[in-house]
Amino acid sequence: MKKILVFLCVALLSHVCADDLKIAVGAGYKKPVVEVLKAYEASGNGKIDAMYGNMAQIFAHAKQAEISLVIADKKFLEKQKELSFATYQTIGTGIAVIAYAKGVSFDSIEDLTKESIKSIAMPEAKKAIYGDAGMEFLNNAKLYDRVKEKLLVVATVPQVSSYVATHEVDVGIMNLTAALDSIDKIGGYIKIPQTYYTPIEIVAGSLNACEADQACQAFVAFLKTPKAKEIFVKYGL
Repeated sequence: MKKILVFLCVALLSHVCADDLKIAVGAGYKKPVVEVLKAYEASGNGKIDAMYGNMAQIFAHAKQAEISLVIADKKFLEKQKELSFATYQTIGTGIAVIAYAKGVSFDSIEDLTKESIKSIAMPEAKKAIYGDAGMEFLNNAKLYDRVKEKLLVVATVPQVSSYVATHEVDVGIMNLTAALDSIDKIGGYIKIPQTYYTPIEIVAGSLNACEADQACQAFVAFLKTPKAKEIFVKYGL
């Protein structure tokens, strides 16, 4: 009887640990990650608690909560000094785009300088990788000084996407994932030539807590499956 009780307790604790698995995700990747989590749970795995935000929010939260995994840009994860990542699982390549509102005529990056383009939204460079990529692009393309008066800097990619979708701004710099998610609400998008910004590698960074957590390791393994990869590819990664 005692052995049975011990077995039941261990099983119960394992279930609780799976339910308690917490991950943090860059706000620009909420839609694909939500879909991946649904597929993961549908395959018989435990529920995962995910929080979404810009990099500053994620790092602040990860220092205070029991976060085991962070899905974001590898460069941002590597350059911060307060969290220690044991391993990285590559998810895909981030692609920066310029999305434009319905009714706006936009064909090339030079169109940012046109008088008809009155406002350009972009995430803050220190908090979001696509803000960083956006600033690189504007500087490398010699456009920053010509458009700086039009810039509206916000905290996250979803905010940029929302502003373009509601035509509160004419165009916005964001990732392809966000543009595809809002494709019915915006006029369209053009990809920013990748020669203008540092390559963006999207990864799942495992913190030390993940290495000894079976639930976390199971989720990392799921990220390598064809089903997970299919979902990420669908969202432009």
